[in-house]
Amino acid sequence: MKQVGLIGVGRMGKVLTGKLAGHVNLKIFDHNEKQLQAVAQELGVQAAASLEELAGLGTIILVVPDREVISLIKDFNQMGRPLNVINVATNVATHALAVTASPQVRCIGAKFVAQAREMALGAEPVIIVDERPGDLAVLAQEILASVGKIILGQSDCVTYINTQAAEKALTAAVLIEETLRCQPYANADVIKSAIRQVAAGILKGYADDDLGPFAREIVRAIRSKLMK
Repeated sequence: MKQVGLIGVGRMGKVLTGKLAGHVNLKIFDHNEKQLQAVAQELGVQAAASLEELAGLGTIILVVPDREVISLIKDFNQMGRPLNVINVATNVATHALAVTASPQVRCIGAKFVAQAREMALGAEPVIIVDERPGDLAVLAQEILASVGKIILGQSDCVTYINTQAAEKALTAAVLIEETLRCQPYANADVIKSAIRQVAAGILKGYADDDLGPFAREIVRAIRSKLMK
């Protein structure tokens, strides 16, 4: 199995660790030592003691907040060793990696059209991997094959896709909350259930082409309004 390091065991990092474990020889690292050890023990993977140890594996997946990605690339530059870096952070452009990395640190984007909580519940993500460099694209596909459906393209487009999906979904949630709040029968539990079960359930049904007659009629009405 390929030796792979993973940095960042927050929500997405933990989910990704669980999906990669058993498919690659995985070591994980996080500056939060308590969280690192907890995830390593729970998922049965090795925890690295340092960035240097992880870099020795030759390939690292970055699953850290956007603000930490460039800082880590600079740390890798100073180590002076060949390294392949797969960046998952949605809002860090591939060009930013390229201009920061030294010649021995080669980077590629592999970004998820997904949400960590849904992945934890078993949903299969779509992963858009940069087409170039070609050999890194092949490597990223091999490593992430067990995680989800991979599409070769331009990973930076995921920023737009995820932002649009999040904004539209949250707009709907806020509108539901504000619309129902003034109703005497709609307390906090009712509103929460309307968003979590009715709205979220219908969105999943729409995505899966599995809507009931009531919801399909609403879709037709919405499309009719949009066409005017």
